[in-house]
Amino acid sequence: MRISRIYLPICSSSIEKSVTIEGEKAHYIRNVLRLKKGFILHFFTPSGNQYQGTIKDITKHQVILDGIALTAEQPQSSFLTTTIVQGISSTDRMDYSIQKAAELGCAKVIPMLSDFCSQKIPKHKFEKKLKHWQAVAISACEQSGRADIMEIMPPQTLLTCVKHIETGIYLEPTAKQTIHDLPENLKTNQSFFIGPEGGFSPEEIKLFEEANYFGIKLGQRVLRTETVVPVIMGAMHTLFGDFRV
Repeated sequence: MRISRIYLPICSSSIEKSVTIEGEKAHYIRNVLRLKKGFILHFFTPSGNQYQGTIKDITKHQVILDGIALTAEQPQSSFLTTTIVQGISSTDRMDYSIQKAAELGCAKVIPMLSDFCSQKIPKHKFEKKLKHWQAVAISACEQSGRADIMEIMPPQTLLTCVKHIETGIYLEPTAKQTIHDLPENLKTNQSFFIGPEGGFSPEEIKLFEEANYFGIKLGQRVLRTETVVPVIMGAMHTLFGDFRV
């Protein structure tokens, strides 16, 4: 039987035997999932815990759950701690990168403003864009069975990211090394820098080199920016992470 699950941004201390859901989440349960009274709904919270409850009542504006309890099996966090520093690309491509990062257990995404970014987001629209990207991440976490939410950071310049990330890995088709050459300290905790549609400029690659970042290539072909996240995350999990268990 299909298990329906959602994210509820409520504190663990406020969870009792009954929970009232309102607003967009209630609309989603009633009109999208089309759940009825008596159905079991799974939900997870910012604490990273997953609960289940039985739908007691559904009204036009509310869904009431009772019999709230922790699920017998809790979702397991990823074995890898991954940050994706993603060059901001066109809307659909950026959404795809964020969605796949969340599905594959990434901990954090930092949207990055770099030399070849085709999307120039005005600062007054940062907050709206950030909310949209976080919603994409939450939806992917709900679908993929995660009980933790991938964090979307405010957009930052590449220079700012480099200043605050001590050890980074940048993806560059002209690099000489591959994922198999990663040192031990980068196999379970890593920050990947992925360029936008136009890749990284020579000046940006020089900046990475001066910061002693590790450059790797992904095979013999140049991948689209939105393809890189699922490829690099899948490869990392196969070699060092979740796909090994």
